[in-house]
Amino acid sequence: MSYRELVFTVPAEIAEPLGDALLELGALSVTVEDDAAGGYDENPLYGEPGLSPEVQAWDRSSVTALFNPEIDDSGAAQFIPELLHSLKEAGFYLSTPQEKIVEEQDWVRLTQSQFAPIQIGERIWVVPSWHEAPSDPNAICLAVDPGLAFGTGSHPTTHLCLLWLEQNTHLQNQSLLDYGCGSGILAIAAAKLGCKPVVGTDIDPQAMVAARSNAQINNTVIHFVLPNENALELAAETKYDIVMANILANPLQVLAPALVNKMRPGGRIILSGVLERQAQEVIATYSQWLTLSVWKESEGWVCLHGTLPAISDKNTATMTASSAGAQKKSLKFILLSLFFLLLLVFGEHLSRNSLIPLLATRVDGTSNAIAVSAFSFLQRVDQKLCSALGCINRSVSDFSAWKITLVTLAPENAREPLKIPANQSVLQVEIQNRLAIPVLIPNLEISFTDAEESEIKTIQFSAKEWLPISWKESHSDFLRQGAPSGEIFHAELTIMLPQNAVGYRVRIFYPQ
Repeated sequence: MSYRELVFTVPAEIAEPLGDALLELGALSVTVEDDAAGGYDENPLYGEPGLSPEVQAWDRSSVTALFNPEIDDSGAAQFIPELLHSLKEAGFYLSTPQEKIVEEQDWVRLTQSQFAPIQIGERIWVVPSWHEAPSDPNAICLAVDPGLAFGTGSHPTTHLCLLWLEQNTHLQNQSLLDYGCGSGILAIAAAKLGCKPVVGTDIDPQAMVAARSNAQINNTVIHFVLPNENALELAAETKYDIVMANILANPLQVLAPALVNKMRPGGRIILSGVLERQAQEVIATYSQWLTLSVWKESEGWVCLHGTLPAISDKNTATMTASSAGAQKKSLKFILLSLFFLLLLVFGEHLSRNSLIPLLATRVDGTSNAIAVSAFSFLQRVDQKLCSALGCINRSVSDFSAWKITLVTLAPENAREPLKIPANQSVLQVEIQNRLAIPVLIPNLEISFTDAEESEIKTIQFSAKEWLPISWKESHSDFLRQGAPSGEIFHAELTIMLPQNAVGYRVRIFYPQ
């Protein structure tokens, strides 16, 4: 049996509706491809949730329709003119398509032939089950078939991660977490290269089925768990030497706190699924915990890697910063001395409300121990003078006092999708007053951006709106007294996402 294949070359905006019309007119299948595929003008389309192109086609698209003459009379001489007439009535004015006869074939074998073994680096081979493994005795073969989950080694992002594993020789007995494991190909490669234990997780249950099957075929011991299983492998106290995530740029940014939390001090993180133009934004997101850099680039995609500073590294950095800031600390001691003199000479407290915030140290461990002791002594002296002379306490507004330690934005309809609108989400924010004095509570602002990174909507929350109710009830005078030193707030705010939002930023501000 033979089939008749018709190819229409059309502009991007009508490719998809034309495909639908051809299916309604009896086509067995319709495919849409770049008309310039394989040529100089080929235009790859990269998309991800929130960043997909508005039009799912190329500037010039080839729409290919397959017909079966035995059931639709497509072998008749008048079939094409009649088809063009029907399409014209549906609003499509098209020229005569190219055509060819497609003979009956062993389609399964033909499909399999498109997935040949892939060599990655010097040793890794991804070998589908219907192919023979390479004869090289040093080859590390990954038996992975195209199937239910993403990850066959052919995509540049997967290729980069496998290459990283192959080129990092010190993997023996290193624990590894493959976050967003898909087919499990990265976890399998890590296990075969000596990582132990290896854990994979993915939000897609079908990926778990595929990954477990592939791990068994490859004779590897890997624990695959869903995030909602409350498994020990994903518990907060469980840390890994290596965290690998081959997802996409937006999820990698949203998941940044969770991924970093799975790293042990001195552990390494490898992030892929990031376009070259998105690299700096992802690097900036992770900069509050560690320094990321581009490891390698392939076909417009990059692989980022970094190391979480060990405790000793932090101490060294603190000592270096202390040495570099010696002059600044000396100035602070001089200002402290002048402050004592002001208190004693003038006997009043007009200057204390501006000097105390200026000299206040931080409670998060970043201030020098001597400065902390000196400021603590200053506060005790000030309290005694206040009790003797009387003073007026005014809480200060200081941006530098606040640190946003956690921001996540997740759909609220995950548990009750029929009751809650799809675009209703919950913004979770954790914010801390790091100064050793009370500070006025700021407002919060979340701004949403589109795919062009243009701001499309801004939502502001006053202190009354974003502060937890229980905290406000126990601090009735919070608007005047502010937040106590070291106070950490955990807030959950329900918001409605704009339809075309792909990114968001959270900042604090004080109203004018």
